[in-house]
Amino acid sequence: MVIRKDQLKTVLSTIQKVDGSYAIQNDFVRLSANISLNKKLGVKLPPIGSFLNYIQQDIANIETISTRLAWEKDLWCSNQLDVGKWMIYAACDIDLFHIEVRSIFDYLAKVIKRVSDQPEHVPDKGFYHLKTWLAKSDDHVKGLGKDLAELVLSVDWFDGLKNVRDVNVHQGGMTLVFLEKNRILFQILSGYDNLVSISEIMYNENVADFELYAGIYFGYLIAFLEQVSRSIEKRLPPRKSAFGAGNPIMAYRELPSIYTWIERILGS
Repeated sequence: MVIRKDQLKTVLSTIQKVDGSYAIQNDFVRLSANISLNKKLGVKLPPIGSFLNYIQQDIANIETISTRLAWEKDLWCSNQLDVGKWMIYAACDIDLFHIEVRSIFDYLAKVIKRVSDQPEHVPDKGFYHLKTWLAKSDDHVKGLGKDLAELVLSVDWFDGLKNVRDVNVHQGGMTLVFLEKNRILFQILSGYDNLVSISEIMYNENVADFELYAGIYFGYLIAFLEQVSRSIEKRLPPRKSAFGAGNPIMAYRELPSIYTWIERILGS
């Protein structure tokens, strides 16, 4: 798997440090804020505002999960958290990471359907179903719209994450955390088979580094949301910017750990 560092660099470029705090300005934040405020102004828009808000909530949850994992790791490394608790707490948070990412994609499928060329013909059963439906027919591509269809079909890394989440949630998968100070090392098993095997993030043949794993996929996710947001913006009716010449931001006193994990990948 070749890591797409250009996408990760694009994500980090949206972060600005101002007076000791952090601000994130990107197309998804801008789209979500403008949809919300224009709806309050009575502008007629496709019913996507709630789903964009749900996506924002899930992104915030992923940011919290990463920061909590880093905190738990620090507690374990300083002997303030025993080994057993570190292993089970970290495993639960790794499972939750996959669930949140899958949730974002399914909300995004609902948004894409509602801004498509023929929303009445587009399925409403989640991102994986939408992706497989598109691959079956050129008419399906036309129904969605070529620009949106190309974006959905381009997410070749989604299927692997979906498989991990499905095995964990529905097929008795097991998340294991390994003991190496200052690292979050893991593997997810389906029976005796390893589900995670990406050479660029492996600690050894059988064990992966979760900080690198999560940083890559979160970075890809945000980069994809940026692409989809720009395509959605072109499909919406004209409306005033609720922010005039300014841009809405997501503000943080401290940058969530997952962004520093992306920095680790780019520095490796």
